Amino acid sequence: MALLGAFIDSRTITSALSTVINTFNHGLPTTPDYVIVQGIGAAALAGVIAIPIWAADATKVTLAGGGAVSPNISVISVVAHSLIR
Repeated sequence: MALLGAFIDSRTITSALSTVINTFNHGLPTTPDYVIVQGIGAAALAGVIAIPIWAADATKVTLAGGGAVSPNISVISVVAHSLIR
């Protein structure tokens, strides 16, 4: 299981308004093959809720607002092809 830790980065990002762009370093050895963005927290938030869209490169993941208030989100970045080699 320790090997998987080198290819998966997981973190929680606090809620943000639609115009906020959040960038963080993922610590993975290469560009993630995919990023899972999932809302967490209270189910009863007022108004429209949007999960941010993402872009990733070899060092960072960038989240951009989806046009409405975002809840707290869980972000999991994965380098999948390294697991099946």
